[in-house]
Amino acid sequence: MEYTKKDNWITEALNKLIYVEWDRYFEYKGGLVCFGWIDREKDNYKDFVTLEFNTESKGLVMFITSSALYSKDIAEIFDFDYSECKRVGNRFKANRVIRK
Repeated sequence: MEYTKKDNWITEALNKLIYVEWDRYFEYKGGLVCFGWIDREKDNYKDFVTLEFNTESKGLVMFITSSALYSKDIAEIFDFDYSECKRVGNRFKANRVIRK
């Protein structure tokens, strides 16, 4: 699918996060989810970011990120409540967890 002017409101939202390199997206009935990456200088890993849009009401539904550095900033940019990202292994006994 090619870019159209009807996508401007999503493009504007993506461009608010100047530290994110946008990668993939998928659509579902009534919505669209975009995935991106934030470089981490301290350890050369990347944090993920997802933005989920309601394409019928033209609004951002939610965001998710693994970035401890930018999560509060993203919440403020989009006027969402802030919730700290926590490690799965600190709460659940999952077989495969990252423990760094």
